[in-house]
Amino acid sequence: MHHSDKLIPLRKIGWAFLLAWVFCVFYTGAAGNLSTNSGQPSIALDFVFALTPLLASILTLIAVVLLEPTLGAPTSHPKLVFAAPILTAISTPLIFLSLPNPTLNLVAFCIGAILTGAGSAILWVMWGEYYAVIPREESEFLAPLSSVSAALLVLLVSATNGWVAIAMASLFPLLSGLCFYLSWTSAQACEEQKLVLAARENEKATQKGFFAGLNRAGFGIFGMFIIVSSAGIFDNRTETPLILQGTLLFSAAMMAIVASLAISGPRRISLSFLYRWMCPVLVVGFAAVILFGADGYPLLNAASLGGRFTFCLIAQIYFASYAASGKATPAQASGLGWIFVHAGDLVGCIIALAIVPYIQTAPNGELILSTLSIVVLVCITMLFMGDTTSFLHRTPTDTHLKPANRSASPNVSETMQLAQDEASRSQEVQVLPLPSESYKQADTDTPDATSASLDEIVLQLSREHGLTPRETEIFALLSRGRSIPYIRDELIISRETAATHAKHIYAKLGVHSRQELINLVENSL
Repeated sequence: MHHSDKLIPLRKIGWAFLLAWVFCVFYTGAAGNLSTNSGQPSIALDFVFALTPLLASILTLIAVVLLEPTLGAPTSHPKLVFAAPILTAISTPLIFLSLPNPTLNLVAFCIGAILTGAGSAILWVMWGEYYAVIPREESEFLAPLSSVSAALLVLLVSATNGWVAIAMASLFPLLSGLCFYLSWTSAQACEEQKLVLAARENEKATQKGFFAGLNRAGFGIFGMFIIVSSAGIFDNRTETPLILQGTLLFSAAMMAIVASLAISGPRRISLSFLYRWMCPVLVVGFAAVILFGADGYPLLNAASLGGRFTFCLIAQIYFASYAASGKATPAQASGLGWIFVHAGDLVGCIIALAIVPYIQTAPNGELILSTLSIVVLVCITMLFMGDTTSFLHRTPTDTHLKPANRSASPNVSETMQLAQDEASRSQEVQVLPLPSESYKQADTDTPDATSASLDEIVLQLSREHGLTPRETEIFALLSRGRSIPYIRDELIISRETAATHAKHIYAKLGVHSRQELINLVENSL
């Protein structure tokens, strides 16, 4: 599907309303200031007001992940699909109340925080399930579009004030739930069941739980949310609406630029690609505080807000990919992803609350905190600069390393993931027949079988001709007609390195061009 030729229905960007809700209520203060302790000063109560919504979300997400094998995914319970957005919407005003009685104020806030935390957690998982079953190209288009749209929605709310702003923010969960209801189809429910079976089969085959294959990604998201959340210590909620709106416009523009660069050519959205963009932006924000003190707060806030949007985008796409690869069910993968996000926020809030007195009294407190944040930020980013995996791209490299575990027929997880590989954007050569763009068309087994057979042939030829794991990875791309520029951007390597690998592959296979390589693979099918 070419998005320039076919408009995306509004219902498919319903995740934008959920994203806008959390930014309006918790991240920007666009809907107003949340209720705070109105009684005697108490550090314990300050922690209660700051952490209760996050703890409610985390506990709900943990329950979803642990109970999914027994009770099923949230989308398998229609009543829950209806209840989650309604519960979130009607409880949102409670966390903005400012009652004169400190006890009643605390009770009202805790009720609202628990209900919004639980309801929104279910909505995060539901949209994660949706992104896990839609085609790769569509998810890579919808997620950035939703992020940009969310920033614009927050900008709209920031132009209002009082209960009008709170009412608008409270409406967003309802709109998100409605969009999900209109988007979720029985075909997608069937695809989710296939992914569930794939995850169960993968767990039995590897004797590893859904958490085992996560590697660096989840912990990187966790670390980055600690950074952007702890940066909230520099947040000045007394800033004028004009500064907040300028910050939101900056975030929307940054997301639009990054998204357009990621989807406009052969490059695919990858962890390395997004981290490479966000690290300099956040470093500039912290450097502004180091150089200009309080005058640098707005720039850091803009960078932090843009970072939040970006890392929410990373979490949504990456963990959808995690489910699509058969390593976890969609509900488990999405729940796990948002646990990392909320846990990072939680730790960041604790750090911010704990060091506020130090920052206020230490003469170089801002300088020290900003410098440490830059160091941690760079270290986390360096972990991902070598991560060449696109979110929804999977080659048979891992299985190449374990040929003894291969069977004559591919397992369900491999089949489902490989069915997402669409035709190359660059139609330079004739490529092998591949599945249709949307693997929602599950009425025939032929596309899956063709893609799975292609994977088997790539592995077989790689073993026979002594290809290295990296060469196998590039061989898999070449066999699908991918060009050298595509491989360069896909694997984040230089053009010369990609061309050298291709030359070695041709020599080992005894072919002289990519078309001859494709013919070789096609004849082996």
